[in-house]
Amino acid sequence: MEHLKSIGVFVRTVELQSFAAAAAALGLTPSAVSKSVGVLERSLGVRLLNRAARGVTPTDEGARFYTRCRGIMVELEAAEREATGSRGTPRGRLRVAVHTGLARGRVLEHLPRFLRLHPEIQLELLLAPGSRSLDAEGIDVGVFIGEPVETDLIAMRIGVLQLVTCASKSYLDVHGVPQVPQDLTAHNCMVYLRPNGRPYDEWSYSKGDETQVIQVRGNYCANEGPLLVDAAIAGCGIARAFHPLFKSFAGTGRLVPLLTEWEAAGPPVHVMYRRGSKTSPKVRVFVDFVTDLFEDSRDTVGPGLPPRRSERWPMYRA
Repeated sequence: MEHLKSIGVFVRTVELQSFAAAAAALGLTPSAVSKSVGVLERSLGVRLLNRAARGVTPTDEGARFYTRCRGIMVELEAAEREATGSRGTPRGRLRVAVHTGLARGRVLEHLPRFLRLHPEIQLELLLAPGSRSLDAEGIDVGVFIGEPVETDLIAMRIGVLQLVTCASKSYLDVHGVPQVPQDLTAHNCMVYLRPNGRPYDEWSYSKGDETQVIQVRGNYCANEGPLLVDAAIAGCGIARAFHPLFKSFAGTGRLVPLLTEWEAAGPPVHVMYRRGSKTSPKVRVFVDFVTDLFEDSRDTVGPGLPPRRSERWPMYRA
């Protein structure tokens, strides 16, 4: 127990990869953080961190020690929350990972309201093209796109994204306007590159009882939706964008929606958190906040969405 504080300092330093950043997060000086980790290393008789001008990284022994200690710190934080009560004022550091497309298309514009409502929360927002390890990175809440894969987390499906096929007027003036999904095979279609490196090059469309899956081709792909939208605005080709992202440009006339009689349902959106952590006021209010963003926005929630409730989903890699 005498080293518990030093372990907490060590865990935070590994997460932020910097003595200075850990000091700012913990309300200490960088020298105090460095000294605390040094005391822990001497006590254990092993070097835990590699120190360099660009920051710090864990040694092999430090990485193993961090993995074990992070789990302990999570349990201690949960115990502290239970001891202090679950209905208190939301306060403290809140680490949230949000899919880049969701952040730019929906979440970021509403964050000022959330922070005004909860002034004692210190929000740390991490943008990611795919899902992150909540436990390993000390993340409290994740908001991700895609289907889950195995892990022991709680998730809520809060929406189904709609996709808009679009291009610039300059591109369409030269190459023509596709009238049916099959026409896309004659166009330069720019596709999303998944985190696993596989292109999302099969575009599905439905109208009534009819469904068409089109294998598209193009000379450009990107791992973030905004990059595809930027390329479409520049006249490089046809892209598919999440409706909130498309909507932010549609009013300017920079993008033209295509195949509007066909529905293009995208992937689901999940908000995720560790089992038992929603008893924390800060986690609870953020989960409710982001859930309401998608519930209140008809353009991001597709048909067939089940009643909103907490379900046990495995983690996923979008």
